[in-house]
Amino acid sequence: MSSRHELAPEWRQNAIVVIPAWNEAGSIQPVVRSVREVCGLDVVVVDDGSSDGTGRLARKAEAIVISLPMNLGAWSAIQTGFRYALANNYEAVLTMDADGQHFAECIPLLLEKFHSTDADVIIGANPSRATRYRQLSWSFFRLITTIDLEDFTSGLKVYNTHAMHLLLRKRAYLFDYQDIGALLLMQRFGLRIKEVAVPMQKRLDGHSRVFANWWHVIRYMLLSTGLCISKFRHLENDGTKIRRKR
Repeated sequence: MSSRHELAPEWRQNAIVVIPAWNEAGSIQPVVRSVREVCGLDVVVVDDGSSDGTGRLARKAEAIVISLPMNLGAWSAIQTGFRYALANNYEAVLTMDADGQHFAECIPLLLEKFHSTDADVIIGANPSRATRYRQLSWSFFRLITTIDLEDFTSGLKVYNTHAMHLLLRKRAYLFDYQDIGALLLMQRFGLRIKEVAVPMQKRLDGHSRVFANWWHVIRYMLLSTGLCISKFRHLENDGTKIRRKR
């Protein structure tokens, strides 16, 4: 997929792309360049303690780079991107993976859906990419969480300021696997989540760190199940309200 897509001026001004990256030197430059060339959005790469020059390569590709002092995990890197976006008055953050699975050409589609609906979060979904490991875990969590989504682990999402403020609260810290935890939190507080079908490709370099083998899948499911139980038992509204901003 290629060719530049003209975005509405207000979309280009108010939206930013955040890419969490840990040791993605083999793919980070083409990912950043594709976003810049296709839709011209600002790109923030949150370098999550990489040791392979990921941050340096991202800067060469004209990304804004925020370097974390150590590897804190993808969720902490995404939260760092949220803080940057809010501090700089962006109204929408689009997150995408650093491994090249996501096409920059899908960004206009997601932003169009974001601006034409009342959704707080738009997920770029591609359930057909799922290996049997993913299919097993998705079916399990769809059953125990009652979250009706096709793709539980897509990193291609658009968040509005309402969602970002919620996901920066203390109860959203330290998600080992952010997908289930963030979805449960957003479900509990009534955020509107919608999916848009998008194409994806195999990662340009390396392999999945979550679904690499059965041991990783079992660990993911055990930790996420514990998180689900904890959230179901203790996730109570503390009475505070988050003002909606669009």
